[in-house]
Amino acid sequence: MAQTIRYFEGTEIRATQPDGMAHPRVEIVGDRVILQARIKRAFPLSKLTSYLSIQDGAGKEVGVLRELAGLDEASQAIFQEQLDRRYFTPQIERISLLKQEAGMWRFSVITQRGVAEFYVRNWRDSAVEIAPNRWQIMSVDGGRFEIPNLEAMDDESRRFMDQLL
Repeated sequence: MAQTIRYFEGTEIRATQPDGMAHPRVEIVGDRVILQARIKRAFPLSKLTSYLSIQDGAGKEVGVLRELAGLDEASQAIFQEQLDRRYFTPQIERISLLKQEAGMWRFSVITQRGVAEFYVRNWRDSAVEIAPNRWQIMSVDGGRFEIPNLEAMDDESRRFMDQLL
């Protein structure tokens, strides 16, 4: 039996962040309160502030918020903080080293947050071109990294990537 998706407008949702809690409390006005809500993007690569899934503590979807901008200012800040934490993806600005070691590729990179090092086991399974020249890379430990524009990178970084492509 197909389940109907319930959509919410921002005026129907209020969020608070209880002290010491990792997840927000979300009230659906006139309906229910979700004590430890999870906020997830339905389209995490293309619609960053639209179609946000609101889930209960067990991961069951309660409904979908159509647009982040429709929330009151405090609720919007709480939702944005939750999304930033869940979908944090360092953007690779430069590749300092790419070396094959023990069947894996070792990346040493510079991101907008500083230097990072990670390993990729199987390039074809761990990287995807999500738009022309835009790459998302999954490390062996589950971390996500992004190259926003491969063509805009320096020559050395592009030479390193040529080894993989």
